[in-house]
Amino acid sequence: MTQTAIPDVKSPTIDRLIRELLIPNQLLPSLTAGTVTGIIGVIRAISYATLIFSGSLAIHLPTGVGLTVFSSAIASGVVALTSAHPGMIATPLAAPTALLALMATHIASELQGEDSSVVLITVVAAIALTSLVTGGLLLLLGWLRLGSKIRVIPYPVIGGFMAGTGWLLVAGFVQMSTELPLTFQNLGPLSNPTVALRWVPGFVFGLILLAVARRWKHYLVLPGTLIVLSALFYLTLHLTHTSLDTARSAGWLLEAFPEGDGKLWHPLQGGQLAQVRWLAIAHQWDSIITVMLVSLLSLALSNSGIELVVGRDINLNSELKAIGWANLVAGVGSGMVGNQALPSTLLVNKIGSETRLTGLVAMVPSITVLLLGSSFLPYVPEPVLASLLLYLGLSLLIQWVYEARSKLPPEDYVAVLITLVVINSWGFLQGITVGFVVTVLTFMYNYSQVNVAKTELSGFITRSNVINRSPVQREMLTNLGEQVFGLELQGFLFFGTANYLLTKVRQRALMQQPWLEVSPKPQDLLPLRYVIFDFRQVTGLDSSAVLTFNKVLKLARKQDLVLLFTNIQPEFQARLIQGDGFEDHSDRCRVFPDIDRGLEWCENQILSQAQALSSETKRLEERLTDLFLTPNQVPTFMAYLVPEDLPQGQILLTRDQPSKGLYFLETGQVTVLTEFEDGKTRRLQTCQGGSILGEMRFFGKRSLSTVVITDLPCHFYYLPPTALAQMKLEAPDLVYALEEYIVKLLCDSLTRREEQLRVMS
Repeated sequence: MTQTAIPDVKSPTIDRLIRELLIPNQLLPSLTAGTVTGIIGVIRAISYATLIFSGSLAIHLPTGVGLTVFSSAIASGVVALTSAHPGMIATPLAAPTALLALMATHIASELQGEDSSVVLITVVAAIALTSLVTGGLLLLLGWLRLGSKIRVIPYPVIGGFMAGTGWLLVAGFVQMSTELPLTFQNLGPLSNPTVALRWVPGFVFGLILLAVARRWKHYLVLPGTLIVLSALFYLTLHLTHTSLDTARSAGWLLEAFPEGDGKLWHPLQGGQLAQVRWLAIAHQWDSIITVMLVSLLSLALSNSGIELVVGRDINLNSELKAIGWANLVAGVGSGMVGNQALPSTLLVNKIGSETRLTGLVAMVPSITVLLLGSSFLPYVPEPVLASLLLYLGLSLLIQWVYEARSKLPPEDYVAVLITLVVINSWGFLQGITVGFVVTVLTFMYNYSQVNVAKTELSGFITRSNVINRSPVQREMLTNLGEQVFGLELQGFLFFGTANYLLTKVRQRALMQQPWLEVSPKPQDLLPLRYVIFDFRQVTGLDSSAVLTFNKVLKLARKQDLVLLFTNIQPEFQARLIQGDGFEDHSDRCRVFPDIDRGLEWCENQILSQAQALSSETKRLEERLTDLFLTPNQVPTFMAYLVPEDLPQGQILLTRDQPSKGLYFLETGQVTVLTEFEDGKTRRLQTCQGGSILGEMRFFGKRSLSTVVITDLPCHFYYLPPTALAQMKLEAPDLVYALEEYIVKLLCDSLTRREEQLRVMS
């Protein structure tokens, strides 16, 4: 059979199963792992049934066992055939079971006085309906490919949910053993010797199970210990000469059930739907929704845990559909919700039997129990079943209440405890909601403490990549550079951090405090004229941030400031315009591709108003004297140079172009650019008269720049390689002076790059 290659789904086929049956090295591990996980699933299913069908529902325990064991078989088989991961084991889980137990108790309480069969039918209908809607939700999410969206679950919420589940299971142990809820009011009755005799054996067995399971990690430890505990129970009865009837009356064995057809699985029939009390089910809408959310949460959590162990990604959309189908089939058969069983799946991985056959074999123990009927149930030791619930509950509490203290930050641990308390005081849905709220509030507080401005800039210290300005211009920028103030923003700008921007700009505009220790004292600060906001590392902004920029704009109008927005994305600019945080088509707000261009514009404005922008029109001979030659050396050096004129917009050098020579710029301006893989360019520097270009290429080294282009009409002189070779023979003192100056230029360039990385990275 030809298999279509689909990236996220590995469709099982009949020939694949046949191959697994015929290959011994796959068959034997699959039989072993399937049998062990199937037995564990049956034991848990029976314990879950005793949890749900307790109290007034205890007389219907055989039906409950059939329901849970049937659900275990269906979950295992359907997921084995549809999961994207061969070897995935699925069974009913503890958390949804605890919720279903509460729901069943509430329905039984509401229908008190009704016929017992009506109560049973309504409870089974509620459980089946929960499976159907849960399966539908998971299937829909898988079809819509929303698996990646549900992976983002706050860890403290998961911890609180797990801890809350643990406590409910411990309370279920007490309820199952004594038929008394675990409350402060019942602590007295629970300590009564007669009542204590009913829960103490299960409590001791649970502690033994916990100690053994934490000490030894072998896959046979759990089922083996349960078998040993059962044997120990019957040995104690034998040594104390206690009859089965006496043990059953003391609550140590499950009650004997009325004779019937002996069948365990009793799905709802069409004629029984008329007896369902739908209003009582409707009153449990919050519990049904909670089961749906808990199932979704469990699936995401289990899937992540399985991925970590098996060492590869498992498509969550496929698992959503697989578990969705399993729950739909279980619901049709009046079964309960199932999910990925993390421990059993990891056990399969450990044994090395990751085949679909393993999941099918895991159905066999469940089917066997269904065929045996209810005759074996009165001989099942109730303390052993109860100990399994206690073991599961204590394991979760130890992991998320005790061990989490040293693994989680204090605020996350507090969120776990709050979620735990709310779950057990008001319910799972309320607890998860409060957990989300606490986690979000904690995140907002922590994020608001992060400085939204990665760097604060001043033209007094930070300059653009325009080099070779004249001494007069450099001195002018040093004296007037404080008029430029910049903030390199980062992260998501929201109401918790946005006000920081307004505060910083207002303080600097009103000269309330210096922004850097190296700046002059407040009374010596020059009035602010230009404010730069760099958006290169901004990931988003909310309405509060837009409102903050509206306030900044009003301050700019009042103080006659110019706002520069650099690296701003079009969608951010559109939001600012929409929220009146940006004046479009106005000289008040200007946009530049990067902060370097913005700094250059500010510098040119300062120099222009100081009438110092025009470049000095010195001849190259005069510039060489200023740079590295003596007046007597200049005529000899000039004889080796070749003049060249280039118009504006002409490419002078490219990365792959052979070097024509070492260029000396006499007049004009050029820009050195580097191009990135995405096609964007960044200016490395802008050079004016007196600059030397192409030194890296001239000496045979690969340049950082991609292209050098003229911004204005330029007059060059260039030194060809042949002329340099001739100069080395005829005037080595000129070569020495030139090379010494180039080394100085490279050192200055490295220093400038280091400063840019320190301030602007």
